[in-house]
Amino acid sequence: MPYYSQYFPYTVLPVVLAGLYFLFEKHFVKPWMRWAWWIGCILVLLAVGWYAAQNPSWYDFVKGYYHSGRKIIGKQNLLYDESCYGYVNFPLFAYIFVPLARLPKELAGALFFLIGYLSILPLAYWLVKFSAAQGRSRWVILGFLAVSGPLDYSVFLGNITHIIMLAMLILIWWFKQGRQWLAGIMLGTVGLIKIPLILPAGYFFIRRQWRVVGGGLLVFGLVVGLSLWLIPFSLNTTWVNRCILSFSGHPVPAYNNQAVSGFLAREFMPGNFSWEPQSPPAGFTLASNLTLFMLYMPVFIILFLGRKSAWAKNMIILEFFIVLVCSILTSPISWTHYFMLMLIPAAFYIGDDNLRLNKAWVNILLWLGLVFISMPVKLTQALFQLTGQPLLLSLHFVGGILLYLILCLTWVTVYRKSNQQESSDWSIQ
Repeated sequence: MPYYSQYFPYTVLPVVLAGLYFLFEKHFVKPWMRWAWWIGCILVLLAVGWYAAQNPSWYDFVKGYYHSGRKIIGKQNLLYDESCYGYVNFPLFAYIFVPLARLPKELAGALFFLIGYLSILPLAYWLVKFSAAQGRSRWVILGFLAVSGPLDYSVFLGNITHIIMLAMLILIWWFKQGRQWLAGIMLGTVGLIKIPLILPAGYFFIRRQWRVVGGGLLVFGLVVGLSLWLIPFSLNTTWVNRCILSFSGHPVPAYNNQAVSGFLAREFMPGNFSWEPQSPPAGFTLASNLTLFMLYMPVFIILFLGRKSAWAKNMIILEFFIVLVCSILTSPISWTHYFMLMLIPAAFYIGDDNLRLNKAWVNILLWLGLVFISMPVKLTQALFQLTGQPLLLSLHFVGGILLYLILCLTWVTVYRKSNQQESSDWSIQ
C-alpha cells in the first residue's frame, strides 16, 4: 500500500494471527493445543521478521538507541547534540542498548526489529482480551490496530512505542487484578521512558492508590540512585536542558509532532515544518494557553467532582485514560507514533457495555476519531500537498480530541447515574 512503509504487510501478520486464534479459540480445548498455536506463531514471525529486517530503515534506532549504547560507555559528551536530535531519553536508559551497540549495526538493528515485531502478537491478543471485547467488537479493535498508521510509523522508525503500548496493557491488567505494586513499577518504568506518560502516573497519587504510587516511586528512586552513581551530574543536567527545557515555550512545527503545540505552530507558521524548537510568533502563546486551559479543565473538573467517589476499578481506569489522552495531546512534543497508545482507551471503551454510550452521534464521533488516529503518516502528507491545508497534517491530533471528548462524556454519564442512584437509595431509606 503506497501510504504505508515497506513493513506494513509484515506487521499486519501478527494481528491476523491473533485474530485467527479468537476465530478458532473454541477448538483449542486442551492446553497443549494453545501452546502449539502460539509457539507455531512465534516461529512463523521469527522467519518473516528476519526476512523483513533485510530492508532496514530504523532511523530512531540508528540515530538514537544504537548511538546511545555506543556513546554512553566512552564518549558521554557526545550522547546529546545541541538540539537533542537523535537520542532523547535520560542518560541511564542508554545502558540498556550497550549489548546491541557492541554488535554490527545491521545485525543489531535486525535483532532490535525482531524484538519489537514479536511484541505485536501479544499486543494484538491482549488488546482484545484485556478489554473484554466480544463478537464484532473484537474485529473492530483488531482491524484498527492492523491498519494503524502510528504502529506502522513506530516500526518503520525503529522506535519502541509499540513495546511501550504492550507494557501499558500489562500494567492496566495488573491493576485490574489487584497487583497494584507491579502496575506501579511498570507505570514508573514507561513514564521515565516516554515523558508524556509521567502525568498519567501522577493520577494514581491524586486518587490515593498508594500501592501503585509506591511501585512508581520505587522505580523512580532506583533510577535516581543509579543515575547519581553511574552518570555524571553534568550529563543529567545536559539532558534536562537540551531535551526538556529547550522545548518549553518553543514549539516544534514538524508534521509528525501531533501535540497541541505542533498543531498550533503549523497554523501560525505556515510552511515551517522544522524539527528545531522555534520562537513563537505573535498570537501563538495566547492561543496555546487558551487551548491548554480548555484541554486541562475537564481533567481538573473530573478529579474534583470524583474526589469523594468510591469508584470501581473500571472507572479509575477510565479516569486514567482521560488523563493519558490529555497528556499526549498537551505534551510539548507528541510524535505521531504516540497516538497508537490511544487505541487502548478506545478498545476498553468499545469492550465495556457499562461504559459505552449507545448514541448514534457518539458512535459517529468515535469511528471518525479512530479513523483519524489510525491514518498513515504519508496519507496525511499527501492530503496536505493536494490541498495546502495544514490542518490535514494534524488529523491524528483531531482524532485524539474526538476520543478525549467521548471519554469525558462517558465519565459525565456515569457520574450522573451514580448520583441519581445515591439519591434514590437515600429517598428509600
